[in-house]
Amino acid sequence: MKKFAGAATVFCLVVTVIVALHKTTLNKTSQGCIQLVDFYGLDDNTVDVLFVGSSHVYYSFNTCRLYGQHGLASYLLASPGQPVWMSYYFLEEALKTQSPQLVVFDVCTLYRKESDIGAASWPSLISMKPSLTKWKAVCAVNEEGSELDAVGAFLSFPYYHTRYSQLTRQDYDNTQRVRYNGYKPDFRVISKEELAKWGYIRHEKISQAKAITPRAEAYLRKLIELCRQKGIPLLMVNAPHANLTDEKKMAYNYVGGIAAEYGVPFLDGNYHLEEMQMDFAKDLLEASHLNYYGSIKYTDFVADYIGRHYKLPDRRGDRRYQNWETVSRKFQHMVLYGRHLEKIDVLADYSRLLPELEGCVAVVFNGQDGRAAVLEDGAAVFQTQAGEEYFRHFDLGSSDLVLSSRHGEHQVLLDKKSYLAAKTGVNILVYDKVAKRVIDGAGFDQNGDRM
Repeated sequence: MKKFAGAATVFCLVVTVIVALHKTTLNKTSQGCIQLVDFYGLDDNTVDVLFVGSSHVYYSFNTCRLYGQHGLASYLLASPGQPVWMSYYFLEEALKTQSPQLVVFDVCTLYRKESDIGAASWPSLISMKPSLTKWKAVCAVNEEGSELDAVGAFLSFPYYHTRYSQLTRQDYDNTQRVRYNGYKPDFRVISKEELAKWGYIRHEKISQAKAITPRAEAYLRKLIELCRQKGIPLLMVNAPHANLTDEKKMAYNYVGGIAAEYGVPFLDGNYHLEEMQMDFAKDLLEASHLNYYGSIKYTDFVADYIGRHYKLPDRRGDRRYQNWETVSRKFQHMVLYGRHLEKIDVLADYSRLLPELEGCVAVVFNGQDGRAAVLEDGAAVFQTQAGEEYFRHFDLGSSDLVLSSRHGEHQVLLDKKSYLAAKTGVNILVYDKVAKRVIDGAGFDQNGDRM
């Protein structure tokens, strides 16, 4: 009996260690395993619009915009270069817990040859829960070779050891990382040189069609038929991109023919650029992907199409959809407020914006004479005079703010970290109560210019 108890204890310890290693070494980026992991955390039957596909999906569709502006509860199951067979098995997995009212499939990778894909998407695959679906997905990846050890990929853990040398502090303390139901915002803009390579003026249609690979076609048909079997409407799309070659156009024409055969609508954004007012010089991250600004235009365009052709519920204000509400608010505060503030280089412009920051606490501190002011939701809640000595603590819920001025020594501390960049100028610290973090800290010199 003692031997059994000892063996059971050892077994439990081993399992505990494996689980801990799994959580630590899990690829937590929006391009890795994490989208499927987060998907498993959703309440059952809450996703109304499920997007599947490659990186075109997670760069192009802004889930926060879909919820905040259109009331759509959406989720993106996508990964870099995701081939159609991975999209098919991700959809099969998703339908075990969700009953979407619309599936949106981006066709981008369908033009590729088998040899160009390899083991694409296995970083996302290893986070799939063990099941027959996962085993079939692993086998599908290996149909054109033996890139993956099937058993190892199915168990997932043997692959995590490859990340040990890449671990950073964020892998252990992941509390500051926020994700947006699969969406990956990127504010970078394509260079003029890269855009010029494609000689972009406008995308012209061609009539020729060229067959995609037999395996890609087989899985595309399986994906369409799975949606038909489940009674779920399917919308096929193609996100705008600059490197739309004739080879791709012919493949997409062939895909459009398959869609028409099944009566599935195919919305190719490349032929609606003027309608979207898409400007590739401003709206592309690089030749293949939209940036944040392009994603707003494309998201609204597709959402308007969905609104005209499908009857989907507006989930805003529904308590079951608090996750989408919270994520959308965090995106607004943490990403948009923060970026707006970071770009302001003049003190007068910065000061004019402070009263408009809903949900924020702003500290304005003059390093020369120690004057301080604290604004909460744009209204002053604390203010001092030049030369006044003071000590004031503010409980911000998840953080502590302390301001003090004694014997000529001045401090602005948030969670014991000092935010005094300009010793003789003006310092401004902005803490967002929704994002629960500092979204900007700026120092301005005596001329009012950002340091």
